[in-house]
This record gives sequence, structure tokens and C-alpha cells, in this order.
Amino acid sequence: MSKLTDAHIEELDREGFIIVPEFITGDRLQTLQAAQRRVLPTWDQVKDDPPQDQKGNSLLVCFPHEEMELYRGVMHEESIAFARKWLKTDAIHARVGCLIARYPGHEGGGTGFNDSNLHTDNDNNSLLPISNELREFGQIGFWVHLEDVDEDQAPLRLIPKRHGMDMTKCVPLVCKGGTLCIFTNFTQHSATAYTRSDGQRFTWGYGFGRADHYWEGFRHFTHLGKSAPVFSEFIGSLTAQERELWRFPAAGHHYYTEQTLALLEEQYPGWDSEEYRRARDR
Repeated sequence: MSKLTDAHIEELDREGFIIVPEFITGDRLQTLQAAQRRVLPTWDQVKDDPPQDQKGNSLLVCFPHEEMELYRGVMHEESIAFARKWLKTDAIHARVGCLIARYPGHEGGGTGFNDSNLHTDNDNNSLLPISNELREFGQIGFWVHLEDVDEDQAPLRLIPKRHGMDMTKCVPLVCKGGTLCIFTNFTQHSATAYTRSDGQRFTWGYGFGRADHYWEGFRHFTHLGKSAPVFSEFIGSLTAQERELWRFPAAGHHYYTEQTLALLEEQYPGWDSEEYRRARDR
């Protein structure tokens, strides 16, 4: 049974965000939790020298990383299908994925209804201002809390679209592990302070945008062609169609000659050139 439906599309359009409990469960959740903890240190590991990032004790880690399971997680079929429907095209690209940690002492955003950190992600993700009528001019983000988040663990606050920038109407993302929050570059939201004296709040996120929107993107991954072994292995494991999500030309493109296919096989372990030859020879 699908966990993302047309009703969720309507809710995202109306509210500006949706929260889906138990999006990831069971063994898959445990696998991703373990991968996340290999990227993000716990508070006990860093409390003597906490990282100072994003206005306090926090950490932002983007691609590349060394966890294949997190790359594979971006290829979640329901997420991709939902993003295509939201963005009104099958031709979409993955945007840079990130992991975020908040620790005791993180103060960015304040508490309660403080709006000091209220913003949309369009400001640092696009050259174009927000469109009120055309949702496809934004990007869509999938933010997963693989571990529980309590009220004192810096939960993200989101404002339903109908309330504009009224922080008294904000919804704190207090949730159980495995919860998915989908929002867009146009969603008003805010960080909060981490007021507990121990523990941490981890977030794993990935996103998509239209392939023809070259004016968008928080960061890019085209610099990873030869510098990130796990990313190269991940790309090599994909099909030709799946690689299109990662900015590779489609099978049948004139770039794919015998010379370039040989180099691609060398650069991306597991790359299957036969798909490209078949498309070329049709």
C-alpha cells in the first residue's frame, strides 16, 4: 500500500507541508539509523568539543559521504513518483542530500513563537523569487527523522500556508523515528533551540527539482565525478534511467560513444554500457 497518495499532494498544496508517521519502519529503519550514526556523531562523542555550525552546537553534512545506504535511500520509488507529480514532469533531478545534527547548546531559532529564524529555503536555493501560482518553480524536500524528536530537542517549526508568517500557528515537528516531513522551497519554517542537556536531534534529507530548472540548487554534486569512491560506486549500480536523476545524459544521447563508455566503466564501477549501446543502435 502506498504511503504517499493524491490526498497528500492536495494537502501539500493546501498546507505547504505534510507529515507522514512511520514512513520508514522495521529493518530498513534500523539500517538507515546505523548509517546515519556513522556520519553524524552523538552528543556523547562530541560534548567535549562540540561542532559550531549554524548558530551554535550543530552540524551540517552534505554529499559526499561514505554511506551507500543513504544514497540508496534517495532512490525511494514513492518519493520519486511523488516528486514527479508535484513538479509536474517526469524529468527531475536529485538535489544535494544533507544530514543535520542539533546538540545541547544550539540556540538558532529560539523557542516558543520566536520568529527570528523564520524563512523559506527559496532564498538560498534559487535565483528566482517565489511564485504564488506555479508550485513547480520550487523544489520539494523529503526530511526524515530516523530517531525520535521531543519538544526540547530543537524540533523544526512549520507554518501552514493559510497562516502566512504567524508563528503563533506554527506546528513543531515532534515525532517518532521513521517520520517523514515533505515541504517545499516556499514553506515558511524555523529552527528552534535545543534545550535538553543531553542527546541529539538528527535529520536526514534529500530533495528533487525539475531537470529544466538550471537556476535552482542549494549545492551540486557534479564535482564528485572522480573524488568520491562511494558516490562513484552508487552511480555505477544504477540503471541508465535512474542515472538521469543524477544529471547524466539519457541513453541514446550522442555523448555515449565507445570511447566515452569505456571511460565511464572505469570511473563508475558496475556501469553497464550495454544499455547505452542498445539505445544507440536502435
